[in-house]
Amino acid sequence: MHPSRPASILMLVLLGAGNPLPAPRQGRIWQADIQVRTLEITKTKTNMSARVIVYTEKNDDARDARLLILLPVGVGIERLGVGCAASAGPSAVPALRAMVLCDLGIIENGGYREVAITTTLPVEPLPKRFGVFAYSATPDPAPGNNYAERTIP
Repeated sequence: MHPSRPASILMLVLLGAGNPLPAPRQGRIWQADIQVRTLEITKTKTNMSARVIVYTEKNDDARDARLLILLPVGVGIERLGVGCAASAGPSAVPALRAMVLCDLGIIENGGYREVAITTTLPVEPLPKRFGVFAYSATPDPAPGNNYAERTIP
């Protein structure tokens, strides 16, 4: 007997040789349309808050979903949502950040996640933009709805 034959037979047994492969589902495409459904910015005299709702639809779960929040220049973070972490800021002003990344996990088909953060107000009165971008590891058939931005009121 050839020395590699026992290993070959063992591999065939472990891999299920002789068992038919499951039939692929016809017409089914693996996809999840993750999208930013809501981006609301509210401002008080001392801070501003952003509320983001990320929704998914189209067949499958959005796996390893994430939300990238792009902050206006010069704002400090006062409160982050669960699963969110801010980028590194300058050592002299540790509250200042450029962006926040939120891990949303798996969002089931037809499901949503809500994220809220609170920041300080921008220093300059110039118009400032607040942006968010949602994405996942699942192929997205309509990536045009993954981004939203608003001018701070």
